[in-house]
Amino acid sequence: MNDQQPESSLAPEVVMALARLAGYPPLDADTAARIAVGASNAVRAVAASATVSLIDTEPAAFLAELERLAESD
Repeated sequence: MNDQQPESSLAPEVVMALARLAGYPPLDADTAARIAVGASNAVRAVAASATVSLIDTEPAAFLAELERLAESD
């Protein structure tokens, strides 16, 4: 792996904390940084493929929208 990591919007420290909370063994800093980049890239890819807003701009509608998204097709 090269010395320059792609930019991530997720901090490696957050990845380490989430992994610990989920019961995974401790991660080294390089692994956490790679996971952070991969997760950030996945979020960007999903956001780029969205053709409609998934969450209304009105916070009161979030619960109904989440329930709608949870319904099976």
